[in-house]
Amino acid sequence: MNQTMLFSDIKKKLVDANIFGKLKKKKIKIITDHSEEVNSSALLVINNNRKYKKVYLKKAINKGLEAIITNNYFKNIKITQIVVKDLDKEILKLLNSRQSFNPKKSIAITGTNGKTSATWYLAQICKYNKIPTKLTGTLGFYKNNKKLKNTFLTTPSNLELYQFANSNIKNNDIFISEASSHGLHQGRYNNLNIDIAAITNLSHDHFDYHKTFRSYVESKMLLFTKVLNKNGTAVVNSRLKNYKYFVSKIKSRNLKLITFGAKDVYFTQTKLLTLNILGKKYFIKDLKFNNIQKENLECAIACALAIKIKINNIIKTLVKLKSAPGRFEEIIYKKKSSKIIIDYAHTPDAMENVLKSYTNKSFKPSLVFGCGGERDKSKRKKMSVIANKYAKKVYLTDDNPRNENADLIRKTLKKYCQKAREISNRRLAIQTAILEMHQKDILIIAGKGHEKYQIIKNKNYLFDDFKVAKDFIK
Repeated sequence: MNQTMLFSDIKKKLVDANIFGKLKKKKIKIITDHSEEVNSSALLVINNNRKYKKVYLKKAINKGLEAIITNNYFKNIKITQIVVKDLDKEILKLLNSRQSFNPKKSIAITGTNGKTSATWYLAQICKYNKIPTKLTGTLGFYKNNKKLKNTFLTTPSNLELYQFANSNIKNNDIFISEASSHGLHQGRYNNLNIDIAAITNLSHDHFDYHKTFRSYVESKMLLFTKVLNKNGTAVVNSRLKNYKYFVSKIKSRNLKLITFGAKDVYFTQTKLLTLNILGKKYFIKDLKFNNIQKENLECAIACALAIKIKINNIIKTLVKLKSAPGRFEEIIYKKKSSKIIIDYAHTPDAMENVLKSYTNKSFKPSLVFGCGGERDKSKRKKMSVIANKYAKKVYLTDDNPRNENADLIRKTLKKYCQKAREISNRRLAIQTAILEMHQKDILIIAGKGHEKYQIIKNKNYLFDDFKVAKDFIK
């Protein structure tokens, strides 16, 4: 049976460690490799193979840090040092000792777009079936659908994931996480038990990191070939161009397979909306989701089946489900009988999907968008071409320019979207777009979604697309 671990317990757990200084009889609250997260109850992990800068250690000590575990002894540092040869191995010993119980089931969902929505829907399905959950992804860390804290990464570090997912007591938790291509490629799921792996879709993204689409796909594939345990279930979208490739990899490992979009879980629409599950048809009333939302919901339903939630219990929850913050989030503009849509769309595929969702033969929505600085530049032309094709009016503005020249970003976008109007100030761009809306119009504000800040140079400025739009129409 696992007990709370004290710093003084480390000597018994790591018998080969060289300990310099005193280990107090004090509870270890967190093991972290991030110096910004430390306090006097943290154990900081420093891997010298990753060229750790001593200046970060000094900052951590100023924040109250009292102990580190490392594979390199630091001279002239007046805190306790636990020095080991194989750092990863010894850290895993401590983690297993502190939190030896896995969740009842663990689910990781990857894909270019839709990860947040699919995980969000799944967590709600669990909630309405009184199943405890832990959820982590772009929106932060959640327990039973209540937010605990923010995260700066879609997939947190390996240490964060492990300590959030696992427990020191036996539990019935369902752990749900978004698996980014970066997180998979960098091994952030190492030593975690994943029972169900799902993929929503694949399109252009993160070429600044992966360089080629093939490399990007292979990083996503790691969830199925390396991370998912040998008795696990793979959940795959039949609409993937790479569907057969994924299935061949899954079958080579003799994994269970659930296909959504066709075969096992999919929606069809005639006069009535029909949900097809494992060969049976269920008529669904009052589900006001567009096609993209339904596709993400199919993924969530397939995952719910994989964790053995009964079909009828899943169906009962569907009309209660709400979209994730910043995903097709609606503001009703009563004065003009119109809608303002806030969406995180920041890839070509997501941009096209959100615009087409509100387009018909005689109508096109208007669009406010920009592209983030110091991120995949190759998608900028594609996004501008899509905006030019599917939007009635386009307002080019700044996203998160970071340290890149915002004027040059907009200039590139304008080159491929000639009809666009440049308004660098995002607040003014949103306000102008709203002022120029017609009756029964639709305005899409894309790119930032749930984000509550704008990154300019090295500073975060408070900025919330939803709040800016909502406040302006009051």
